[in-house]
Amino acid sequence: MSQTVYLLVHRHHLSLEPGATAPDFMEDGEPLFWDDSEDSFKLLGLYSSRLRAEERIGRARTLPGFSQAPDGFSVHEYTVDDARWPRGFRTGEDASDGGKGTDGVNGGPSGP
Repeated sequence: MSQTVYLLVHRHHLSLEPGATAPDFMEDGEPLFWDDSEDSFKLLGLYSSRLRAEERIGRARTLPGFSQAPDGFSVHEYTVDDARWPRGFRTGEDASDGGKGTDGVNGGPSGP
């Protein structure tokens, strides 16, 4: 029997004007993380249900920092022991598909 967990992440786009919204940071259902001086990512926790993660969002939205970007929360569903990036990845000129995984090498959620 497989177990599903829910990763709760918050993204605060530092260069936005007050009230503006940041573009989504998902690609093909996977979160994109990069070293970007304009973004601050916080891992809030790993939860046993989507409901528990959403309850945490409700509490966090009132806290300093999180309240400045109330729409920056994202819940990502993962299966325990389900390998991600099972065939590794390529970077730079070797990544003929731009690193998006369409060649079966960079595809994070692709099978073994």
